[in-house]
Parts: sequence; C-alpha cells; structure tokens
Amino acid sequence: MANKKLNWKTWLQEGDQYLRAYGTKSRFGTEIRYNLISMSFEAYTMAILDFHNSLPENHTYSDLMYALETVVPIDKTLRERILKYENIQSICSIEKYHTVKPTEEELADLKGAILEISALAHKTCPIDTALAS
Repeated sequence: MANKKLNWKTWLQEGDQYLRAYGTKSRFGTEIRYNLISMSFEAYTMAILDFHNSLPENHTYSDLMYALETVVPIDKTLRERILKYENIQSICSIEKYHTVKPTEEELADLKGAILEISALAHKTCPIDTALAS
C-alpha cells in the first residue's frame, strides 16, 4: 500500500471492493459488515473529495459528511440517515471508547444510504474520465 498512489480512481475502486465484500448474504457478523460499509463510505467520500482536490479534517462520519457537503450538495435526509449510525462505534477516544452491535435493520438502512453515496461518487468521478487519464 505504501507504494500505491492514492487518488480518486483508487478510492472509487476501493469503495466498490468494500461494498462487494459486505455482500448480500450474511457471511460476516453485523460488526464486521458495519466496518465494511463504513470503509466503503469513507472510500467513496474520499474519491469525491480527491476528485475536487479536497480533504476531510478527520475520518469520522461527521467529518466525512461535512467535507463532502463542501464539494457536492447532499440531501438532508441522506445526511441524517448516515450520521445516526456514527456512534455504533466510537473508537477514536480512549476515554469514550465503546461499540454497539448493529442490528440487521440498521445495517440494511445504512447500506441503502451508502449505495446512494456510491451512485453519487460514480456520477461525480466518471469512469470514462478515469480511462482517459
């Protein structure tokens, strides 16, 4: 990974890979699938931000969403739908470290929201542009 140049094309590809790894069948538990869908969200967001030569302050759901909103319009309902799942894992602070096992219903809703982010990323970062460069 150290030698791989990260750019919006790589981020977009990684978002797709994490989403595929999440799968449609429950081969992983809910905690692992939450992490996979979160990494997919992060990668799609980074693709859009990198395409616009921008970066987030941090990589929490809130920071990613805030940065995303600086470069593309985000529907308020979609924003709230994603942010309500941010605290399933609060692992950045040693003092406030906690995780909660997400339910299948929560994961289905979050995955639906991330599919919308995926569509936005693919629209923002068109593949034909990637092939031309």
